[in-house]
Amino acid sequence: MKPLEVFLTSVAILQAPLQFQPFPSWWFSVLETVLNAAYAIAIRGYLLIVLIGLMLYMTGMCDELGKILVVGGVGIYLVGPYLVSLFAAVAGIEPITLESATSAWLKVFAMSDSELIALIVTLAEVLAAICCLAGAIMYFVPSSNELRSRGQSLIVRALILAPVLVFFQASPWI
Repeated sequence: MKPLEVFLTSVAILQAPLQFQPFPSWWFSVLETVLNAAYAIAIRGYLLIVLIGLMLYMTGMCDELGKILVVGGVGIYLVGPYLVSLFAAVAGIEPITLESATSAWLKVFAMSDSELIALIVTLAEVLAAICCLAGAIMYFVPSSNELRSRGQSLIVRALILAPVLVFFQASPWI
């Protein structure tokens, strides 16, 4: 084909109106559920993301991912509700409410946010105790300077997470 024929063919295709198919009837209900779940994660689930990030940082297994999860959780808390509301307005869905987000949270996770956070906090406490114990063993057993520094690092990281865990344990009574 000559370049002029390619150009004329592309112009003819661009001038024809696009035939959009209407969305299926179930599409808006699925989109509403997804946006409600995203709103619930933005207003409640950010704590889970931050706690999991702190737990990963405490173990020292993946420092970068732990830091990314903590910063991402704070970012989701700050920007998430506005973005979800904007997406709902653009999609033409009714505004997302706290009740609809709670319903979507229960539908997706099958347990309330306080139960899920209590479960994660309990796991974090067990992990912090294990890290403190393993760090103390590595620090006090005389073998090499590498184990001593690794043990000290584990103890310090577990102690960094301790005030956060105390806050989550004391927050129901405050």
